[in-house]
Order: sequence, then C-alpha cells, then structure tokens
Amino acid sequence: MSTPTTGADTLVVLFHAFTSSPAALKPIANVVQGQWPQARLFCPQLPANTFSMANPNVMVAQLLVEIDRQIQEAQATAQPIENIVLIGHSIGAVLVRKLYVIACGETRDAPFEAEFRTGADEGLVQPRPWAGKVSRIVLMAAMNRGWHLSHHLELKTGMKFALGVATGNIIHLVTGRWPLIMTLRRGAPFIAQLRLQWLGMRRATSADGRRGNALVVQVLGSRDDLVSPEDNVDLVSGGDFYYLDAPRSGHASVVRLDDGEDGERRKKVFLIALEDTPAELAKAGVVPSDQRFPGSDDQVTRVLFVMHGIRDSGYWTHKLAREVQRLAKEQNRPDIWATETSSYGYFPMLPFLLSAYRRKNVEWLMDKYTEVIARYPNATVSYIGHSNGTYLLAKALELYPCCRFDKVVFAGSVVSRAYPWSQYTTAQPPNDHPRVNSVLNFVATADWVVAFFPKLFQFLGGKDLGSAGHDGFALAAHTPNVYQLTFVKGGHGAAVEEDVWKTIASFVVNDPSDTKPEFALQRRWRNWIVLLLGLFPPLIWLALAGVLVAGWLGLYHAIAILVPDPRWASFFVGLSLALYLLLLWRIVTRV
Repeated sequence: MSTPTTGADTLVVLFHAFTSSPAALKPIANVVQGQWPQARLFCPQLPANTFSMANPNVMVAQLLVEIDRQIQEAQATAQPIENIVLIGHSIGAVLVRKLYVIACGETRDAPFEAEFRTGADEGLVQPRPWAGKVSRIVLMAAMNRGWHLSHHLELKTGMKFALGVATGNIIHLVTGRWPLIMTLRRGAPFIAQLRLQWLGMRRATSADGRRGNALVVQVLGSRDDLVSPEDNVDLVSGGDFYYLDAPRSGHASVVRLDDGEDGERRKKVFLIALEDTPAELAKAGVVPSDQRFPGSDDQVTRVLFVMHGIRDSGYWTHKLAREVQRLAKEQNRPDIWATETSSYGYFPMLPFLLSAYRRKNVEWLMDKYTEVIARYPNATVSYIGHSNGTYLLAKALELYPCCRFDKVVFAGSVVSRAYPWSQYTTAQPPNDHPRVNSVLNFVATADWVVAFFPKLFQFLGGKDLGSAGHDGFALAAHTPNVYQLTFVKGGHGAAVEEDVWKTIASFVVNDPSDTKPEFALQRRWRNWIVLLLGLFPPLIWLALAGVLVAGWLGLYHAIAILVPDPRWASFFVGLSLALYLLLLWRIVTRV
C-alpha cells in the first residue's frame, strides 16, 4: 500500500516502553511528522510503571477500542483513515504485535484469551474493519520472545532482574496476580499465546489476503543492554520479519533519534524501517546465520514430546522416542515423525515442591512447543510425560488455550486426581474440537514418591499437585477418551521402564480403542505399606522432620560429651549447626 506524501489519510500508533512515557517517543513522532506532516498520531500513556499490575490483555482490549474511536472520528471528517502504521518500543512493540493479531480476528487453531470475549457478539474476537489497512509494523528493540535471565545481561542489570523476579514471585504467591513485567518473560502465557496466535494469523493470510499480511520490520540496538539477542530476534514468529541493526544503540537509546551523531545514524535506520520497500529492506537487513530459524518442514505429520521428571536427567526419553518411531515404521505407517526430547535440566525434590520453579519449567515447555508448531505446521503433537513432566502438560493446558495435543501418556503422574480432563477431551468454546484427543494414565503399585509428597498438597486441599500416579484420576462417567492402566508393578519409574515401552508406543501410534495393554503389566493389588501410609501423607513428613531433629539432637549431645569446656562447646555447636543445615540444604536441592 502506498503512503500519501502528506500522510493525510494515515494513522500512526506509537506505544512506549516499560517505565517510560509518550515523551520518550517524541523523537520518533517528530521524524514521522517530518515525513507525513498531516498524519494522525496516537501515542497513549500506558500503565507500565515499575510496579504496574496491569493485565496486558486488558490493556490491548482497551487500546483496540480507542483505535476504533480514532478511526471513527477520522471517518466523520473529509479525510478518513486508509493507511495505518504501528510502532512500538520494547514491551510497547510486543503490545503492538498483540493488538494487530487481535485486530485481524481469531483463528481456529489459536483462540484468543477470555479478556477479548465480552458481550453477546463475542467482543473483540472478530476482525476489525481497519485491520487490512495496517501496512507496516515497526518494532524497536522488541522483546518478541519475552525476556529472561541470561549471561548476556550486565551484572547490574542481571542483579536487578533477579531481584525483580523474586519480588514478582512473592507478589504472585500473596495476591495470585502477576506484575506486568512478569507476564512478559519468556514462555509466560501472554508471550507464548502471542507467538502461537501470530503463527495462526500468518497462516490464515493465505486464505484471506486482506488481513494479517502487514510488513514487519524489527530494529535492533547494536549493544542492547537489557534484552539478549535471542529474545530480540524471535526465531519462530519472527521468521517473517526484516531485521535492521541500529548502530551505537542500547535498549533505551534505540529510539533517541535526536541524540547527536548517534541519533542521526539511528534516524537513518528508522527511516529505512518506516518507508523502504521489501526489496530494499531485504538488502539492508541481516540476521546472523546462527540465529536464523531453520524453516518449516511441511512433510512432518507427527511430533512426539517425551519429558522426564524430578531427579532425572532424562536420558531414557531418547530411547522411548525411538521405540515409538520404530513401531510406526514396523507397521508401515505413512506418518513422518519428529521428536522433541530436550531437557529442562536435573530437577531435585525441593524445587519441585515450590510452585515458582515448577512454573518456570512450564514456560520452558511452551517455548519449545511454540518452536515445534512453527517448524512443523502440518503435524499433530503427542506427549509422553513422567513425574514432573505430567505436571508440565497439565499446567500448560490450563494456562495456554492455544496448545493442543493428540495422544497424551502420563507415567508416575504428580497431577491432582481431580484434574478436569473433560474440559480438554471434549469440544469446549471457543474451540470446536477437543484440545486433547486421548489420554493414557499409568498407575503404579508402589509409587511412594507420589503417595508421600505430591499427595500431601492434594490432601491439604491444593489443586496443583496430587496422586494420579498412585491413586489414578477420579474420572466422571462422562469423561471421554481417558484410559487408565491399573496397576503397573513397581515404584515411581515403573511406567517408563523398558518393559512398558511397547504399550506406550502402541497407544501413541495406533487408535487408542485398538490398544490392548500388555496383560503382564497389570496387577490387581497395590503395595499395602505404600497404600496405607499414603492415606495420611502428613505422617511421612512428620517422621522426616522427627529424623532431622533427632539427628541434630544426637550431634548436639555428642559435642557436649566430646567437648566438656563450655566455651569450646558453644563454638563447635554453632559450627556443627551451620554445617548440618548446609548439608541438609545440599541434600534437598540435589536429591
């Protein structure tokens, strides 16, 4: 779409950065007005201060309504809006992308969040009439993939972020809400949903060329001191962007176009982003080869995630994934498979019991899921999870409406017995299809890990963790396509032992109704000791606490006997207590 010389029919939308204001974008606005003197500019003050608790989806919904009003006002004049340019800086760039996605309308595979569903007409999920008039989106130092703590950050910035993360987790623990900045971290629902929705929007463009095909240019600071390169360059939903480097520019200074000679250099780059043709942008832009997205593979039709659990390095996941592929090949299935067996690292028991650490791994999983959806656009995704791997999938379904799975296998599940599978195995608005086609849950005869630890949270009324791997899911009669194998002989890892791989592979590869669990796997009775102790999990916790106290008391009395001098005894007691606590800390954070 060509832009009139004066810009009389053009609306330019500008969104500022976190802890910033419209004044920070004044240099950008001045350059825009210098090019298009009669353009209408909309640069609102966003609720994005340091301690903002604003919901970014609510922010975008309100901004959409305001842009509707701006366009209606222009429509009433002799010069209606025919061209729209969206410009955003830092988190403002992320909000610009979300605004455009919502304006283009909901797609079948990437539904919108509840905040956009208001009123009898489904609120803002329908395409906006002006969405097709958006010709260009300019992103300045955008956190497309979300921010995260990394070695790219300067020491001072890293410490500030670490303190902010700790504060954000405490706020969420107390209030149940996330500060705005925490909703923008890598893998968080807002970010992952946006990336998946962007992919859905771009794919829908092929069927409807009127919307979703705006030209997108990303301007990156050459020495961005806040966001790491892989966060700026989104290898997934950024695959259709043009990338330009702004010389001698940091995260904040990239928009300072009036800052002496450096500002003049940035101004030249910004004008290229604002006005150059795609051919000219392709010549000017560059992305390092090690940051390029490898491209999509349309031939792959099935993708399998295999995720390990707590106290596990996950080496077996590769072998199980190969067993699934071997069975598919043995049965001459026409599907072409790809697997995802990445590890989120060794996960000890203590971090597992803390919700902030579990949530971090859920976000890691959804970052991987987004990449898989981009890389294999024609594939269905299945999932095998053990222990904490079951929690990752269950929480992802709860928090990310855009994720969908074909077959799901749970082994040593730490998910609550009351998990509402019927919400995901049946078609629910806004989806016209189930988000999970079928589930197989293995229940072990002696899973003491689940019976004693996750079950405590379920016992106390919590819904985040539970005993599905020990007691099975409490399924209602109307819950379709959820199967349970009771019982597999063994403990927490019984259902991922090699003897069970054939059954798992058969479920994943074949129609679940045709899958007959190996009779040799099933046992009628559970281990009676684990069963009885699992009826009252606090008893085990009290016993462990008693052992720890007894251990310290024994050490204390030994010091009293061996060191009769009170002065030296006090010293050794203090030293021993410190070493004892250090040893306990090392154990609970490593085992």
